[in-house]
Amino acid sequence: MFVENNRLAVAFALVVCLLAALLQLSDCRPHIRHHRGDSRCRRCEPGWGMTSRCSKGRDTECGKCTKGTYSPHHSVHPCWICSRCGPGLYEAHPCTSRADTVCDSCHRGPDEASENPDFRRKCKGLNFFLAPEDAANTGEQSVLVNEPEERFDMDGREIILREDVEAAAGAQLRNINY
Repeated sequence: MFVENNRLAVAFALVVCLLAALLQLSDCRPHIRHHRGDSRCRRCEPGWGMTSRCSKGRDTECGKCTKGTYSPHHSVHPCWICSRCGPGLYEAHPCTSRADTVCDSCHRGPDEASENPDFRRKCKGLNFFLAPEDAANTGEQSVLVNEPEERFDMDGREIILREDVEAAAGAQLRNINY
């Protein structure tokens, strides 16, 4: 009787171990679901975006966020496009599949961010300028935006600014006369 009970206990323990091993092989992460009509659809995990919307008889399909996109939380939306740092800002932390770009001001002390390559590229001393790829996205093509100060004559800058002000004032006068 004791031997038979012992065999039964060993068999039970073996089945439990086998089930535990199978569970470890499967995706044990909990899937967060949302309601869509009468169905319960899975949400994509952080770092993953929806590639195919949940429909009747088919669950949400998710795909890993590609370079330049991110998804910070469980969601039923596609991955979002990473932010870019604008004028006077540098990329303190790059975009990852789970987090957007973190930008910081070029006005930080040079010792605080001097090891950051984007700080060195965009925040040269006090001569802040847009990197060419950032300037193209703003639609600005002016030397005032795209070039550091030592590359153009400051007197020329004053002329450009005065011409811009005169052109804007002329446009306002034309609008008033109509």
